[in-house]
Amino acid sequence: MKKKESIIKYYKKQSGFYDITRPLFLFGRSVIVKWIAETNPKGTLLEIGCGTGHILKTLARHTDYTLTGIDLSPDMLEIAKRKLPNEIEIYQTDLSEYSPDEKYDAVLLSYVFTLDFSQIEAHIKKVKQLLKPNGRIYVLDFHRYGSTLYKRYMNWHGIEMGEELLTLLESEFTTERKSIRKAYGGVWEYFIYEGINVRD
Repeated sequence: MKKKESIIKYYKKQSGFYDITRPLFLFGRSVIVKWIAETNPKGTLLEIGCGTGHILKTLARHTDYTLTGIDLSPDMLEIAKRKLPNEIEIYQTDLSEYSPDEKYDAVLLSYVFTLDFSQIEAHIKKVKQLLKPNGRIYVLDFHRYGSTLYKRYMNWHGIEMGEELLTLLESEFTTERKSIRKAYGGVWEYFIYEGINVRD
């Protein structure tokens, strides 16, 4: 089964209880919202992999951004449509196929890159194309396994992680700030990253 099809199938099953279970291991979402809000943001922000709209809803309360979200899963977006204000536009599409008319002032990806780890270089290249010069990228994602057992568990859920993701982000963007944090005492690590799309 192709990766996109497997992701859609996975989240069709997960969508009904996603918002209940994800706070148990998708750590850092309130922090990334705080970082975004601290930049006194205005303009446009795209969330890639917006899921059920949890972060977009929070951003709408704490920032002045004009918000847009995209996600591959129609089931997740159905939930997002019910919870988000009408002025937030959301689209069911894959990142590689998304071609908006205008570039964005900021792009956010929360636990997206590790869903298809083999494509992180292509996905980062696409994000750079979506950002205006000096636009900001915000990334929240898994960083490193803390145990072999957890690695097996995450792989079973289709998640791959590795330190090379953060290294690649730092090579492609000018780093403003980053934070690497432990979950459950080190069962795994996750990172929070903010960078600027500085072009030569």
